[in-house]
Amino acid sequence: MRISTRQLQQTAINGIIDRQGALSKTQQQMATGKRVLTPADDPVAATRIHAFKESIGILEQYQANADQVKNRLSAEEGVVKGVVDTIQRVRELAVAGANGALSDVGRQSIAKEVYTRLESLLGAANSVDANGEYLFGGNRGDTTPFTVTSGGYVYNGDDGQRRLQVGPDFYIPNGDAGSDVFMRIRNGNKVFSTEYNPANTGNGTIDGGRVADIAAYTSHDYTISFPAAGQVLVTDDTLGAPVAGFPKPYVPGQEIVFDGAAVTIDGSPTVGVDSFSVKPSSSQDIFTTVKRLADALNQSSTLPADKAKAEMEITRAIDELDNALDHFVNVSASIGSRLNSVDGQVFMNEDTVLNLKKVMSSLEDLDYAEAVGKLNLQMVGMQAAQQVYLKAQGLSLFEFMR
Repeated sequence: MRISTRQLQQTAINGIIDRQGALSKTQQQMATGKRVLTPADDPVAATRIHAFKESIGILEQYQANADQVKNRLSAEEGVVKGVVDTIQRVRELAVAGANGALSDVGRQSIAKEVYTRLESLLGAANSVDANGEYLFGGNRGDTTPFTVTSGGYVYNGDDGQRRLQVGPDFYIPNGDAGSDVFMRIRNGNKVFSTEYNPANTGNGTIDGGRVADIAAYTSHDYTISFPAAGQVLVTDDTLGAPVAGFPKPYVPGQEIVFDGAAVTIDGSPTVGVDSFSVKPSSSQDIFTTVKRLADALNQSSTLPADKAKAEMEITRAIDELDNALDHFVNVSASIGSRLNSVDGQVFMNEDTVLNLKKVMSSLEDLDYAEAVGKLNLQMVGMQAAQQVYLKAQGLSLFEFMR
């Protein structure tokens, strides 16, 4: 078979180019530290590497979500801690204001600080996170959660909780709605609450009461009145009838027990005029609790009836501030629990990413010792191919016709 000079040269050149390509690829592998540069290098390994990278990317997004959750919950935790400190201070002021020997001026001085603390609570409830979104607005992070109107304190957010995925099948709320944190605090003794009639003219007072028999408690509305001198009547407003056994003799300071509830009335209520109510406990916002306390401390109590009402308001506020403290401690515990859960998931995610990268490294990373030996052989082969080409250049017949 005849082999032309051109064919011989082309074959030599192709050999050089092939060796140069192999040498270049080895140099690129050594520069990047990667054995698999394209799927063609190892199709099976390339497929697995792609799957590992996808899994690592998803886990890294989980970690980013976890950081966001931790930042927001940590900010909320700090606000709640400040609220607890404020409520504790307000309770101390309430106890100081309950001192019967304190003058109106002294109570009004205390009221000034309580009003200031109330503003502090409202500011805390309208706190924003690092992104400028309101912490306690639910899903309405761009709306001021709490505003003051003539009718009281209004929540403008919603009850939603944003949930972020921080792990496979693990979603966690990254905040709490302000309605749950600041508005839904049980009043009274958490089972029922007592209240005086604003029209009362006597100096009678009622305490917060207690549950004497939970099995007998009806959750009905009741009115306690004084139809005649030395008598007390308990009426079941839900049924529209007096409670069995009433009216009874009224003894100041003696406990009145009816349908599983027990309350104590002291002082001298005005017969036929004064009354008190007993109703199932309901939700009350912390702002209203503190506002009622401040107003009670701030009013003048020249009349016996006014003094009695102020005393009941202050006593009631102390009980409800205790309820609020319990509530906010539970909120804080919930936040701490979520933060601990996120920390645990972050650790698991980091461990999984580390293992995936380790396996991926075994498939993808270059063995430098092997690569150096391969590079040396390729360089020798390249030099040999170049020498062969040079020798082949001298085999033309024209070289012998000079």
